[in-house]
Amino acid sequence: MTFTDHWTLDVAWPQPGPSTVYDLAHRLRTGIPHHPNHPPYSFTLTKRHGEVMYPDGVSAAAEMITTGGHVGTHMDGFAHVSRFGKIYGGLDVTENQSYAEGVTAHSVHEMPPVLAPGHLVDATVALGRDLTPDDGVGADLLDAWFRTRPRPAPGSVVLIRTGWDRHWDDNATFLGTSTGAPGVTLSGAEWLTDHGIIASGTDTVAYERMPAATLPVHCHLLVDHGVPIMEAMNLAPLSEREAWEFFFIAAPLPILGGTGSPIRPLALVPRT
Repeated sequence: MTFTDHWTLDVAWPQPGPSTVYDLAHRLRTGIPHHPNHPPYSFTLTKRHGEVMYPDGVSAAAEMITTGGHVGTHMDGFAHVSRFGKIYGGLDVTENQSYAEGVTAHSVHEMPPVLAPGHLVDATVALGRDLTPDDGVGADLLDAWFRTRPRPAPGSVVLIRTGWDRHWDDNATFLGTSTGAPGVTLSGAEWLTDHGIIASGTDTVAYERMPAATLPVHCHLLVDHGVPIMEAMNLAPLSEREAWEFFFIAAPLPILGGTGSPIRPLALVPRT
């Protein structure tokens, strides 16, 4: 595996001037939703103030955090999903993995940060109602949304709000493991790659509409096109502001051998 502390990126920097920064990550706390394929997030203090004392009455506290790479607001790396044993670029993942070292092909620590113009698509605004598990975000909805707004240029990020995070505190409903959940369909994913996006994310835990036994959208984006997916994002603040365009920043943690990583995505919205 390789590691670099710098990347050469073709970044279109935001316009100068003051901006409001929106945090698009959900708070990490014990009890947040986690897919049954992944371990839960947990937190405990390992030292409380007063247990270890320094001179002059000084003490320190510390914590231990355990979590899966795909829990909370996170990014799916290219090693997360394979088809017939192959991941992005046709690499054989079955020969490049172990429990001790993780996945040594397309480890998430190799992924560059995402810095790009961003667009928000709010499906609840587009449809004029709350979404149900029967609803998918496909090419028709995306075409209609961008008919009256600037279309994403190649190198952009598109975030899609379903409003499903209204169920964030109802674990079973939010995960949709038995009832399903709305999300991006294959035609929607194809529309995004046809427009040259470099990353996409949603406010759901699975990005694509569930159930999806063969994960067609994950395969299209991660395996076929090398487009990272971000899931369980907090997109409501951007929608409330009607901030449909912004500058987007996110980066995975450098987890050696990782298939995904928690992230703290940020949207920079110019002040008007």
